[in-house]
Amino acid sequence: MTGGTKQRLIDELMLVVTDLQNVGDQVDQAVSDRLELNRTDARCLSCLITRGPMASGDLATTAGLAPSALTFAVDRLTRAGYAERVRDPADRRRVLVKASATALQFAERTWSEVIVETEQQFARYTVSQLKLLTAFVHDQIELQRRHITRVRSS
Repeated sequence: MTGGTKQRLIDELMLVVTDLQNVGDQVDQAVSDRLELNRTDARCLSCLITRGPMASGDLATTAGLAPSALTFAVDRLTRAGYAERVRDPADRRRVLVKASATALQFAERTWSEVIVETEQQFARYTVSQLKLLTAFVHDQIELQRRHITRVRSS
């Protein structure tokens, strides 16, 4: 592969990653609009739906929020009927936040088709290609986390 070809592929990949982020942002906005939630609350709900019940501190970290902001988000989600505070069955002193049945039903209706389509796309790749894609996504997540820190500190 020539240097020019490699650079063209890098340029195209940079563009399509940006396109993917933009489309993902549009999907997030559409879901937020449909649930009549702000983006922060929808992000918290997404974390609960995809990762299951968790302590408030863990949810704050996962969603990238300060603990005080998370408290208000959980309050709003609870009032809207999308989340519940429940006792941790393993430690009754701890409280967990979990997605409500209403939220889980919405997620099933909203995401089941795209999950099936995505799994079908992934099935076309070899194991080594899937490993490469997984490594790429992990690398991008870490890069974006570093970028968040830089943006917040500038």
